Amino acid sequence: MTLSTESPIALGRTDGLLEITLTRSGKANALTADMMARLGQAVASAEAHQVVLLSSASPSLFCAGADIREFAGGQLPQQEQALLAMIKAMARSRAPIVAVARGRASGAGALLLCLADVVIAAEDLHVACPEFVFGMYPIIVEAVLQSRLPPGIAAQMCLGTGVLSGARAQEAGIVTELLPTAGFAEAARARVDYYVERRPGLLAMRQSRNIGYATCVMCEQLETVAPLMMENFQATGVRERIAGYLDGLGGRQERR
Repeated sequence: MTLSTESPIALGRTDGLLEITLTRSGKANALTADMMARLGQAVASAEAHQVVLLSSASPSLFCAGADIREFAGGQLPQQEQALLAMIKAMARSRAPIVAVARGRASGAGALLLCLADVVIAAEDLHVACPEFVFGMYPIIVEAVLQSRLPPGIAAQMCLGTGVLSGARAQEAGIVTELLPTAGFAEAARARVDYYVERRPGLLAMRQSRNIGYATCVMCEQLETVAPLMMENFQATGVRERIAGYLDGLGGRQERR
């Protein structure tokens, strides 16, 4: 297996597996525009005979979402462009995608799980969309959530009133398999091997999803709603709330 660790995303390749590992654990795997672009490019490079394995190097979290400091600092257009490209790459992937997750999966982290064909999760998983606390409605995330969830549940999550535990995420259809938190890494790897050994079946599943109604509707909806993201960000009070949050976060880090 070749391994690249030059960025906060590590890539490992074998003949049958493309491993994409989020390695920015010190920043809760918050996705920058560059990380989104790299992730999307990696998925797009996968061949149909491979399986994409998406996971986190952290033993306690999956992904906290998009990097707030980056988009608050004027990089929202770049993040939006990279996010849309990543979503399209995952939604139209030639290779099936298996995600392994535990701990927090928020915002864009929840989106990553919804774009996977199989999600193997620990019981301590919780899936949330906290952006509304800033007055921002996660429009792009909602479009992806709606491809897997009933609209009402997706709306509750995007309004910050619905946080899915691992068990609830399994009931809702985001999680395929839920495993005990103790010994999760080893058990999850065994389940990954199980699916990789049945690659033709996974590929048929992926090909069906690629042409399925939910995927087609999602991709069309993304093009329509994406401009609303910038409008929402520029609305009165949004940037001030984000700035206040970041100031408070900086103060807590200094006290440590």
